[in-house]
Amino acid sequence: MSSPDSSSNLPAATTSTITAQRRLMRDLRDLTQHPVEGINAAPISSDNIFYWNAILDGPEDSLFEDGNFVLSLKFPQDYPNRAPEVKFITKIFHPNIYMDGSICLDILQHRWSASLDVSTLLVSIRSLLTDPNPASPANSEAAMLYQNHRRDYERRVREYIDQQLQEDDDSEENYKGKSTADKKNNVLTTSSASPSSD
Repeated sequence: MSSPDSSSNLPAATTSTITAQRRLMRDLRDLTQHPVEGINAAPISSDNIFYWNAILDGPEDSLFEDGNFVLSLKFPQDYPNRAPEVKFITKIFHPNIYMDGSICLDILQHRWSASLDVSTLLVSIRSLLTDPNPASPANSEAAMLYQNHRRDYERRVREYIDQQLQEDDDSEENYKGKSTADKKNNVLTTSSASPSSD
């Protein structure tokens, strides 16, 4: 007879949740032990591993290189069997990013696989910045400009990044004397949106 605390006796949802928590802990450990340049991510709170923030540095030698983009990640209770909900919190002008920050990326939808992890997902999103797919637009204006009026597209991207840089300068007073790592850690552990209960 199994012990009362055996996970095989737990309801399926609870077993699934425990599996998701273990996997998220592994993903976090991998990100910590094997950091990826230009990517920082962590749970917002030590109390709930299902809600994360991430910061993507704009890829070097790209239109986005001066930007730091904050994203929210909400993981389902059956992660990694289902993809997380990922949104840009930082405003961005891009063919594959909706105005509300949602991302049109195949691995967040029909091409999701349980073998993908947080690091791989964030690398893919960061790559999307420099390699958009205008054939599958989330922002039709950005896609049209990217395909037909590249200079206008580049100008609009710069406007968004310049606005972000201005906002960062305005809030710099809060971070006087703090390192870049401290600033990023503050963003990672600050809830961008209140987690809603499932």
